[in-house]
Amino acid sequence: MTATQSIGAHEPLRAWRQFDSRDIDEIRALVAQKFCDHRLQPAGPLRRAGTRYNHVSGQALSLNYLSYGSAVHIDPGELQSFYLVQIPLDGRALVANGSIPVASDSSTATVLNPTCDTRMTWQADCRMLLLQIRRSALHALAEQAAGLPLPEAVVFETALPVSSGDLHGWARQLAACINATENRAGFGNWNVLQQQVIEEQLMLGLLTQQQSNIRHILASRPPGSSGQMRRARDYIHANISEPLSVAAIAAAADCSIRSLQAGFRKHFGLTPMEYLRDLRLDLARYKLLSGTTDAPVSSIAYDCGFSHLGRFSRLYRIRFGELPSATGGIPRYSP
Repeated sequence: MTATQSIGAHEPLRAWRQFDSRDIDEIRALVAQKFCDHRLQPAGPLRRAGTRYNHVSGQALSLNYLSYGSAVHIDPGELQSFYLVQIPLDGRALVANGSIPVASDSSTATVLNPTCDTRMTWQADCRMLLLQIRRSALHALAEQAAGLPLPEAVVFETALPVSSGDLHGWARQLAACINATENRAGFGNWNVLQQQVIEEQLMLGLLTQQQSNIRHILASRPPGSSGQMRRARDYIHANISEPLSVAAIAAAADCSIRSLQAGFRKHFGLTPMEYLRDLRLDLARYKLLSGTTDAPVSSIAYDCGFSHLGRFSRLYRIRFGELPSATGGIPRYSP
C-alpha cells in the first residue's frame, strides 16, 4: 500500500466539497476557477457518476481531490503560476508535461511544471489527490535553500515515484496533512506560523528529494558554520561570477587568510577556492539543465566565472560524470 492509499478508501476532503456536476461545460468552468483555463473533452461515453471536486486552501499551497467519473482529455497548456503534484488514489492517467508522457498510477505520481506544456488523459476510474503549489513561493524557497539567485524556473522531472524511497516518506507527510485537515486539525485550523512551517516542509521535501534542475545544488549545500564562515560563504555566493581571491574572501569574513582556510576545511571539507569552483560548476549545470537558453556552453561557462573553457569542461566531467555538451534538460518520463 502506498502512502496515500490509506486515505483513498473514502473520499478525501469531502467536507470541503466545491461541486458535484455532470455538465462538462460547467465542470470545465468550475475547475478553471481554482486552477487555470483549459480544454476538457470526454474521452469516452459519459457515465452516471459526475465530477466531484473538493478543495482546502492554505497560504501558498492547497489540498484538492478531483474525480471526473468518466474518461477525459485535459489540455491546460502551461500552468504558468503554479506547480501541481498529482497522486492517483485509484485508476490511471497518461500525463505529458513536456514532450514525453508518463503512465501515472498509485505508485507513480506526477509533477506538472508551470513552464511546460501539459496534456493529460484521465481514465474513468481515476481519482486524484492534487497538491497545488504557488510558483513564486516555491521559487523563493528554492533560492533561499540554494543561497543563490535562480533566474530560471525550477523544473522537476515529471514522474514522482511515491511507493518507495525518500518520496514515499514525503507522500506520507502529505497524507498526514490531509488526515489532520479532515480531523479539523490541519489546513484551515493551524495558526499562521504552523501553516507556514508545514507548507515549507512540504515544498522543501519536494525540492530536496525529487529530481530537478537544482537538486544537485541543494544536495551539495554544507551544514551550518561559524559566523565568519557564513559571512565568507555569503560573500562567495553574492559574487560567484566575479574574479575572487582568498584575500578578498577573508576580508569580507573579517578573519585572516589562515583562519579562513582552516575554517573552510573544518566546516565544508574544502578550501575556499574549491568551494567556489564547485559552486560555479553547480550553477553551470543548473543553467544547462534548465534548457531555456540557446547560449553556447562557452557563454554559460564564462557567465559562471570560468575563464578557460577546456578547464571548465574537464572539471565539469570530473564532478558530474559527463561533458557539459552532453547535459540536456530535465527528462520528463517515467523511470
